[in-house]
Amino acid sequence: MPNLESVLEQFDASKEAVRREIRQGFFDADGGLALSEPELRAWLADRAVDELKVVAQLAHIVADCAHLIPAPILGQLAAQMADEAHHYEILRALVPADQRGTLDAKVAGLADTLAADSHWSRLQAAAAAGNPYAALLDINIVHEGYSAAAIEELAGVPFEDVRAAYAQIGADEERHHETGRDLLAWLLDASQGATFGVEEHDVLDEAHERAVGGAMNWSWPAATAQEVVAGAHERAQGGAMNWSWPAAN
Repeated sequence: MPNLESVLEQFDASKEAVRREIRQGFFDADGGLALSEPELRAWLADRAVDELKVVAQLAHIVADCAHLIPAPILGQLAAQMADEAHHYEILRALVPADQRGTLDAKVAGLADTLAADSHWSRLQAAAAAGNPYAALLDINIVHEGYSAAAIEELAGVPFEDVRAAYAQIGADEERHHETGRDLLAWLLDASQGATFGVEEHDVLDEAHERAVGGAMNWSWPAATAQEVVAGAHERAQGGAMNWSWPAAN
């Protein structure tokens, strides 16, 4: 069983794959933007929907399992939901009016999208059985951690409104990632884990397989509920930033 330090060291190293895919997908060799502004704005619309997806997922877990989550983490999750909702508003404002119809349709269909998502269904089932931690770590360590890494690379986008938006969002994502690390540290305390009937391997085992084929796929690629953090350095194989990214040259 890996210890906390080794798990997080491997995860941190893997974030370079995320950064590399951003650089290759968004920028030419000379640093210029490799896609058109309309393409970028359409991509931002999808990212806005992703923010609301996180709100819905966290709300579900907290509603069902608040009694299983340590109070300090619970408070951080409540603040995070507010942050993510604000991120949606920030990103929606970056989308031209003539593109917002598509965004709004995706928001309207979000409940159906989540209901059809097999990976999210497995995480929900784990929560219903008394293990909300798999979903929380999946969101806050993996999702938010890679998101923060990706946002660092977007500083070179030649649109001031996009840069300013992501400067604000990026700071929040780092904080949300720290919430995941706090929760992981708490879970790795054997006595606390035993108190809530959660073994260490239930939240750490082979998480790196979670996103083979798309490490930043907000549609949550298939994996078991136990695959959350350990070995996350391999998670990005096959497409570290699959957020409907433009094709790399």
